[in-house]
Amino acid sequence: MKQIIITIIFLSSLQLMLIQPVSAANYGGMPQSEARTVAQTYVTNFSDHSMKGLFSTTEQTFWIAKDWDVESVLLHLEYRATQLADTQLSSLTVAINETYFYSLRPADNSGIRHGIDIYVPLESLQQGYNNIRIDGYMRTQNALPCVDDVSEANWLDIFEESNLSVRFDKNAFTTSIDSFYNRFFEVDALRYGESAFVISDADNPAELNAALLGISGISNQTIYPDGYFPILTFSDPAVNLPPNRIVIARYDQLPNNYRGQADQNGLNDEDALLVLINEGSGMNTLIITAKNDVALINAGRMLGNPALMNQLQSTTKLLGKTEDIKTQVYGAETYISFAGTEGTYYKGAFHQIKEFAINYPSNRSLTNASEFYLNYRYSENLDFDRSLMTVYINDIPVGSRKLSQHMAGGDEATIPIPTDIDIGGSFQVKVIFDLEIKDLWCSLRQGDMPWAYLTPSTMLKINSVANQDLIFENYPAPFVTDYSYNAVSLVVPDQLDGETANLLAKMFRVMGRYTKGNTGELTVLYPEEMNVTALYANIIAVGTNDNNSFIKSNNDKLYFQFSEDGTSFLSNEKLAIDPVYGKTLGSAQLLDSLYSKPGRASLMVVAPDQTGLVAIGNNLGEMKNLGRLSGDAA
Repeated sequence: MKQIIITIIFLSSLQLMLIQPVSAANYGGMPQSEARTVAQTYVTNFSDHSMKGLFSTTEQTFWIAKDWDVESVLLHLEYRATQLADTQLSSLTVAINETYFYSLRPADNSGIRHGIDIYVPLESLQQGYNNIRIDGYMRTQNALPCVDDVSEANWLDIFEESNLSVRFDKNAFTTSIDSFYNRFFEVDALRYGESAFVISDADNPAELNAALLGISGISNQTIYPDGYFPILTFSDPAVNLPPNRIVIARYDQLPNNYRGQADQNGLNDEDALLVLINEGSGMNTLIITAKNDVALINAGRMLGNPALMNQLQSTTKLLGKTEDIKTQVYGAETYISFAGTEGTYYKGAFHQIKEFAINYPSNRSLTNASEFYLNYRYSENLDFDRSLMTVYINDIPVGSRKLSQHMAGGDEATIPIPTDIDIGGSFQVKVIFDLEIKDLWCSLRQGDMPWAYLTPSTMLKINSVANQDLIFENYPAPFVTDYSYNAVSLVVPDQLDGETANLLAKMFRVMGRYTKGNTGELTVLYPEEMNVTALYANIIAVGTNDNNSFIKSNNDKLYFQFSEDGTSFLSNEKLAIDPVYGKTLGSAQLLDSLYSKPGRASLMVVAPDQTGLVAIGNNLGEMKNLGRLSGDAA
């Protein structure tokens, strides 16, 4: 017995040695410098998943950024196997990007949760998205031949505590505008709050305008859905904390050292200048400045054109006043390919699922004659009496097609989308193949594993109509329509405090995720600057009764109005509000145009004080909180 134990320990130690990380790896081709950042760990969590059947699969994607030098990737797996598992025959096999690298038997069949740490081989990683796949083979005890594949007792749970930890560092300093630009909105920068915009303390609306255009244009490119880009000022105590900063300020408001950079790089009266500097302690600062408001706002808009920004492979750019920096105008698509440029591959018997996110303008709903066109092929060793393909939208079945042997080499299906499926904005599509095999346990070999393949020509045809309802279920419409800002005038307090600036940063981070490119019109102005153009715009007003006179002057048009002294909300016919409680609230209210302009609307984000304003701003400024808002007021 001792000899057996020693052998097992030795083999286990050898196994662990084989799966340890070998060395740091660079997947983006960035030359390594001696000045390094502190090593960080970026964790991607699984969600709970129940693997069912004799053969089952679950997948998790994770991200490797271009400038990460990866030291290790650790898969932590928390699982629990069925109490009927045959632990001598059942197995879990892990693959990275379709390359298998680790297999294990379930620890036991006690029904108790178990955890294991597995290092992912660095040589199998790639820059961008990576895919971890866990294939389960779950045999039950004393199962009858050829019956085990349909038993409900074959299950294994993967828990949400499972995760992937990527350990990395990177060059402390970026060496060109394009490398800084991509680092600024990378997943780690957003998650750990490493990037911020900085404007002057002069309360210049053009600086805020340029910053919000920059936030919006960058936000529609981000992989990480949460986090935001704070808007700080030169006097803010936290201004030197973020290692990645975009300074947007008029030339006459720049600190002397930044103004000197502008002078050295030939800034004139008409153009804008972008200049990247490294300020020590790992701080990278992109200065965007101009001597006039139009050029400054134009430069902020340029941040939303990645094709141009990625061409800036030096540390300076003089942006001429006649340069065209706008992207194409994006419209609501009629045909959307969703299977990927290389198609989508399914492998394994039984119920195989792939999910696809379809991004679509929030102001549009599907209408008649929308349909799926699917082009696919599949293996010929199926039980064609039981094998089929099924399409879902948001977990609602749309239609199914049986698979047939004579069409295995090239099949297609057109599936209409029923009109009773209510879809507005973005949605999820699932394409499921049920790949059944006759006498599976008796005859199947690994080389005979069934498969299916969706070709790149698979697409969705969408006919849509614009939603006219002014409700938060359609937000950010009508302020963002068909991926662009729809003639938006933002009315801000005369004195912009830090809390309100960050509320706006969060709001436009969320709104920007519904845009594409950098087209559309957004104008920031003070209450006294309201003009004819603004009257015909979609208006967003943010502030309190005291600090924003535009809100105060339109108090009588609000659903929830302020008390005469502006310190509390009043009750209305739908809701009774205690005067003391009303002092603590914030409110977001969607109204028809305050100036009776057809097709226009107003969003009033208001509160008696800053505490309430921040609270309501957090609902508008986080994607996960938007679902809490309904109707025309919150």
